[in-house]
Amino acid sequence: MPTIALLSWPLIALVIFSKRATVPAILSATTLSYLFLPEAFAINLPGLPDLNKTATVSVGLLLGLMFFGRRYVKDGTEPTLVIGSRLFRLLLGALAATIVIGTILTVLNNREFIVVGPLFLPGLRPWDAIGSLGDLALILAPYVIARKYLATPDTHLALLKILVFSGLGYSLLMLVEIRLSPQLHTWIYGYFQHSFGQHIRNGFRPIVFLEHGLWVGFFIFMAMMGAVALWKAEAKQHWLWAAAWIFVILMISKNVGAFVIGLFCLAVFFGLWRKMQLRIIFVIALATLTFPALRQAELLPVYEITAAARNFSEERAQSLEFRLRNEDLLLARAFEKPLTGWGGWSRDRLFNESGREITVSEGYWILTLGKSGWLGYIGMLGLLALPLLFLGLTSRRKDVPPQTVALGLICAGNLIYMIPNATLTPLGLLCFGALSGFAQFDKVTEPVRSVAKQVKGRRSLPYTRFAQTNRREEIG
Repeated sequence: MPTIALLSWPLIALVIFSKRATVPAILSATTLSYLFLPEAFAINLPGLPDLNKTATVSVGLLLGLMFFGRRYVKDGTEPTLVIGSRLFRLLLGALAATIVIGTILTVLNNREFIVVGPLFLPGLRPWDAIGSLGDLALILAPYVIARKYLATPDTHLALLKILVFSGLGYSLLMLVEIRLSPQLHTWIYGYFQHSFGQHIRNGFRPIVFLEHGLWVGFFIFMAMMGAVALWKAEAKQHWLWAAAWIFVILMISKNVGAFVIGLFCLAVFFGLWRKMQLRIIFVIALATLTFPALRQAELLPVYEITAAARNFSEERAQSLEFRLRNEDLLLARAFEKPLTGWGGWSRDRLFNESGREITVSEGYWILTLGKSGWLGYIGMLGLLALPLLFLGLTSRRKDVPPQTVALGLICAGNLIYMIPNATLTPLGLLCFGALSGFAQFDKVTEPVRSVAKQVKGRRSLPYTRFAQTNRREEIG
């Protein structure tokens, strides 16, 4: 069944794109595939990246846009965009180049094999760089697509609405698993996608069709923030009722981290003025980008936080302390090759004399730093953090509406959540990409169109991937 689901999804995505306009098709295809395709399963394709859920989501989007992405350009349903920030585009290109160069250097710097007792870890081969870049391209496809197609406040509203509607539907499946235990993935696909013991928390923590119950909690957090943002943007009462329902589901889903982040983001969204909201988003993005350096320099009171956690739950405090000890070991291992990291094949892990792994890598930051070093970390986390860092500057040239601020808080919450967990998902990448497009591009208004047409000897061109026209320079 999982094989059939993964192989059939690209065809289903093509049907979605053939029936709907581009933006709704992107949102529907990404949401449905992420929420319902099987986890912890991959199809090995010779000479190609493995076809798992993440890759299948991206393949569906790319095929849909390839065959149907230009159908709605002529009738004006896609806004015409112009470059609003050349500096942002320059930094974005530099970060993308850092990822490519860093991946190549990681392979070149890890040609040696590693032997620990009976365990043999092979060295990286030159063609591993091609495979790694292919994997990264599939991972980042939703980001790149959202940067172009979800760059305006109107599309931000559409993105939040799909999060809310899917969150409401998913909440019903979560209630089933809270009552009956996490069984939906087993019933449909024939196996449980994670450790069942981790989903017993004085009751059951729902996992539905995602990688872990923590991922479900963060998705519901995204839906909750989407509902409150829609209520603030459209002043319609049903969004408030939706937010209240989703908040209750988040509260009973046994996801303390997502719940605390949700409370924090709600306080910022409703309790502070716009400029302060953007400053807090900026600080979170900057802190995440520099987190490994702060962690290594012992400038973060992580063990003090553990001591404070004991006042609430001894079990949570022990779990946090175990995680921190692992991070200390893995951080020391990562900084043996600080620029390039150790590459794949678990070469960034630690093993005992029997070849058994003695560390656990869970946080996205330590996984990225260990495998790709500072080059990969700055490249990947920089792509995510850059639009959040630029929101304040963007607000100087155009208004930042509530729905865009909510996306900024969702992304800031995602960065916080990625410190203990590797929760970089296609839906999260859509949010990051939407903010990236908002920071880089401006929507052309009708008065600007009419003036641009009067410029002698110039032809007004819409934005495409291969032709970027700064309409402001044409006018000036």
